Amino acid sequence: MTDPTPDPDSVARHLQATRDDEAHDKDEGDARGPADTSRPGELTLNRVLDRCATLGPNLRAVIWVQGCPLRCRGCVAPETLPFTGGEVHTVAEVADWLTSLTDVEGVTLSGGEPFSQAQPLADLLDAVRERRPDFSAMAYSGFRHEALRRGTPGQRALLDRLDLLVDGPYVAARHGDLLWRGSSNQRVVVLTERYPHVTSLTDTGAGIEVSVGDDGQFSWAGVPAIPGFRTFVEEQLAAAGYVVDAREAAAATHTQREIRGTDERITEVQHRDDQCGPTAAGSPAPGPAGG
Repeated sequence: MTDPTPDPDSVARHLQATRDDEAHDKDEGDARGPADTSRPGELTLNRVLDRCATLGPNLRAVIWVQGCPLRCRGCVAPETLPFTGGEVHTVAEVADWLTSLTDVEGVTLSGGEPFSQAQPLADLLDAVRERRPDFSAMAYSGFRHEALRRGTPGQRALLDRLDLLVDGPYVAARHGDLLWRGSSNQRVVVLTERYPHVTSLTDTGAGIEVSVGDDGQFSWAGVPAIPGFRTFVEEQLAAAGYVVDAREAAAATHTQREIRGTDERITEVQHRDDQCGPTAAGSPAPGPAGG
């Protein structure tokens, strides 16, 4: 995708509109932000990915945190919702992993609900930027930007460190083929001048990336362009004899002893004319964007 030349006036208007927007919509997760369940210096993660081109601008690492207080119907990552499970890592460990990924320009935080672990994620971005000052950050949240601005000190700190935010709960009835988003109520909120071109990009989905890790575990990353994508994939894999139980995939994650993502990308899977057809070996551990 070629980035068009940004219009400075358009960018300025967009940023001002974002700052001035104080709409209060309880039905869209805007009443208040999530409770902060974080522990100082620690992060509870569901999984990580070394390189991804479908969840934010350019090539990025992705972190899926464990735990979300929302239960959006049709959530494509239900294994990330419980606050039990996942794997605990120190902020220092995750910072070392991120700074070792020299071919990515930033990280996308998903889940789960990143703002339930806001302070250690803010500390993580600070630690990474001490060594890589230009490292960018994007996050997903099921809560609206306005609610997060009224959140805890840790939530405001994380918000202050982000370049981009995709906000709002996933609403299945409003599902669409949208850039980095699952439903039309969700917004891409530009928070800094880092990615001014985002406001001018064509609002079409970035696709799905399929990966197989060193342990043979199948995973995918991205925002599906059609509802029911995960169910379709799991049914097709099950029919082919592959294990599709997310609980088994989560149990396998707990045995890891170091931060390690999946970087052996196999192919891009995207629907065309409402048909999807991934074929991959191993057991699936789906990891799309949080909602």
